[in-house]
Amino acid sequence: MANKRKLLSNSLSVLINRLMQSVATFVLSASIARILGADALGRYLLAFSIYFIFVGIFSAGLKISIVREVAHKADSDNISFYLVNCSFLQLFLSLFGYIALLIAVTLLPYETDTTIICYIVGAAVIPFSLSNMTEAIFQAQERMHLIALSATPVYVTRLLLMILAMQQGYGLKAVSIIFVASEFLILFVQWFLLIYNRRINWIIDQKFVVRIFKSSSYFFLIDSVNIINSRIEILIISLVGSEFLVGLYGAVIQLMQPFIIIVDSITSAVYPNLAKSAKLGVEQQKKTSEFIIEVLLSIALPISIGFFFFAGDLLELVYGNPRFREAATVLSIYSLALIIWSFNRPLSYVLMANGLEKVNMRDVSVSAAFKLGLGLMIVPSYKLMGAVILNLLVDTSTFCQYMYAFYNRLFMINVIKSFRYPLSICLLMTPCFVVLKQINLNFVITLTILTSIYLIILGTIIIYEVGGFRAVWARITSK
Repeated sequence: MANKRKLLSNSLSVLINRLMQSVATFVLSASIARILGADALGRYLLAFSIYFIFVGIFSAGLKISIVREVAHKADSDNISFYLVNCSFLQLFLSLFGYIALLIAVTLLPYETDTTIICYIVGAAVIPFSLSNMTEAIFQAQERMHLIALSATPVYVTRLLLMILAMQQGYGLKAVSIIFVASEFLILFVQWFLLIYNRRINWIIDQKFVVRIFKSSSYFFLIDSVNIINSRIEILIISLVGSEFLVGLYGAVIQLMQPFIIIVDSITSAVYPNLAKSAKLGVEQQKKTSEFIIEVLLSIALPISIGFFFFAGDLLELVYGNPRFREAATVLSIYSLALIIWSFNRPLSYVLMANGLEKVNMRDVSVSAAFKLGLGLMIVPSYKLMGAVILNLLVDTSTFCQYMYAFYNRLFMINVIKSFRYPLSICLLMTPCFVVLKQINLNFVITLTILTSIYLIILGTIIIYEVGGFRAVWARITSK
């Protein structure tokens, strides 16, 4: 029971931390766009993407290796040893990474203001990399609640300070400085939590440092490919387009975040059930998998169709600038990815529940090569539309690989059955989309009406599925 509680606590802590990061990023992006404009948003997202690439290359691989090392061998007496030696190695790598970032940004043909923002945001490579070491130790000790405790309040405070600074007339430089300072604060808090009531032995073991660095080389390689792959289209757009185009693309990506949060939350919550159902037979696992996909499609399909009617209105509402309407077509097309994600995320978790992680790893390798090679051909020619098409092709490639693996090793997903209720919802809502588009009400009112209609339809389907109103009433009264 204690182990189950610890597992639940750790899972909840990771989920809360991830949720707060995503929400804070979304709100910050919208705030920058509304207060400073699309060009400023593009400049900040470009700087953050470059920072993300370098911090990932020079720290993510080492973090994975440290978690494994500490989990296997550490106890309360030698935490100091791992903290000091791993932080020393990471400090060296992060300094080298920041110097590499400075050189790369200087050589790239960006405007002076953009270059300065990249310099400032890039400085966060150092504190974030070092906090990866403290988080690795927390993770190895299964004390993930301390990660959420140290980071979540800082995320909220940082967001409020950034918005306040912009409202007071300060620009991206102030926002970037607050970001870097907050990462140093998180590092300080996590160090305090680790060394409180513990004696620190400031001795560097050179043999250990060399060994752990060598053992991390494989992780460094994998993470480097994945991270560059995740941001390659933004870098290409920044080089062949402008900060404004990066801002439009970032705005589209950020509007996908709420659905990604929902997908990750649902799949993370049901993963233990998927792992258990793997031992109960194919039928139970198939039933669980198809149910999750159907739930996600019931959210994704109406949203995707709604974007084709109201993408421009939503962009202007969220980002407060009519210029963002230029990305309406791009958002409408990219929303098709929501449908593919409704399959890919659950299928990925089912594969892991059955010990088929190699399929996921193969997909990562194929997608990385596919995206890098095709991205250099499509994105320079078609810019925003090219980036969206590239991502749709990569997602479709992942879907095909997963379905092939399911067909050969597990079971066939009944795709038609999964679309039964989602299509019913869309058939009922599409006339509402058409009518409200023609009436042209205030978009907030339109959004409220559509959300209410969706919830009524969804509620009716749920009531029908459990046996009707009488069955629901019987369950309520029996309690």
